[in-house]
Amino acid sequence: MRNGLKTIALGLALIAPVSFAGSGTTAEHIEAATAAYKKLAKESSYQWTTTVKAIKAAKKALKAGDDKAARKLAHQAMDLVEATRLQAKIESETWQMRVPK
Repeated sequence: MRNGLKTIALGLALIAPVSFAGSGTTAEHIEAATAAYKKLAKESSYQWTTTVKAIKAAKKALKAGDDKAARKLAHQAMDLVEATRLQAKIESETWQMRVPK
């Protein structure tokens, strides 16, 4: 089961940047990652602190004028949002298996 989860997570990590890496300014990418994070946190109650750190780092890099690094960090944040979404989905479907009957 672990290998299957890793495969799914890797697949999402590879697919998400393709759909997210399109056009738009770096600031828009950061805003999209922020909005996706907030929406997921509200819907699922799952929040990864590493996502917040990536978003903050992206904003800091953009403010410092390093557009390339900021965009990369925004994409990492979006990847983390997708991984969080996957974890929330898996946990919602499998938590019963861990409860003694």
